[in-house]
Amino acid sequence: MRFMYSFVDYSLTNDFLFSLYFSIINLQVIHMMRKITSLVLVLFALSSLVYAQSPEEIIWMTEEFPPYGYTEDGVIKGVYVDVLLEVWKKLGIKKTRQDIKMLPWARAYTDLQTKPITALFSMSKTEKREKLGFKWVGPINTGSFIGIIAKKDKAYKFNSLSDVNSVLGKDKLGVVRNDSGKHFFLEQGGDSEKLIDVNVGEQLIKMLKNDRIPAIAYSTVISFYMMKKSGIDISQYEVVYALSDPKTGGFFGFHKDTPDETIVLIQKTFDELVSEGVVARVISSYTGSD
Repeated sequence: MRFMYSFVDYSLTNDFLFSLYFSIINLQVIHMMRKITSLVLVLFALSSLVYAQSPEEIIWMTEEFPPYGYTEDGVIKGVYVDVLLEVWKKLGIKKTRQDIKMLPWARAYTDLQTKPITALFSMSKTEKREKLGFKWVGPINTGSFIGIIAKKDKAYKFNSLSDVNSVLGKDKLGVVRNDSGKHFFLEQGGDSEKLIDVNVGEQLIKMLKNDRIPAIAYSTVISFYMMKKSGIDISQYEVVYALSDPKTGGFFGFHKDTPDETIVLIQKTFDELVSEGVVARVISSYTGSD
């Protein structure tokens, strides 16, 4: 009996030791796998950072926003497009205007938030966009600002956004989805219930012309430019309230993870073009102003 007891006890001991051994091995394997996974993630992050450091790899986006960026006879052109081409030339980047993606504003704006190595123009700096971490190059000073535009026969007199909220009553204010006009209006106390969102600026102009909405919040220069191109008599319209200062607009916006070195390089190149008078000449070629 004593022999049998010892044999059983010895077997249990072996089972325990084997179990402990394999547990230790498993723990070591798990620990090693965690280290490998962490290393892979770090290397992936570093490779993404290195990849994004090259200005050549940036994906540039714009919308139909004449005269800043638009398509004519299948060719992308505009103030910002031509300035960007000059930046590329100075940096030795072998890109052409065909490398610029023309997208609806809402989609391009979403891509700028979610896809690294992207840039979007033209953009205004708003509180919401600053919080999202976008980075900036510019500005291109065209004198444009975001304003509320209406037909003169409406005879609107707004001294504050409280006036806008009350005077509009049940009427709607037209804005482009995710555009700075919407952002500035809401940030300054505008009532979100007053807004009607559309996808592109051309829709705003048509709706305003056809009295489907009494007013719009949009870029002043762009609005009147679009009206002229559509044969609308701009003398019948006016800016009834300013939502922004011209200094807040005119920027190239970049994804938040764009390295600061890249932003500094592009900004330095842009500043050189301003000093050389290149930017002013580009603006004049599209607007007829100096």
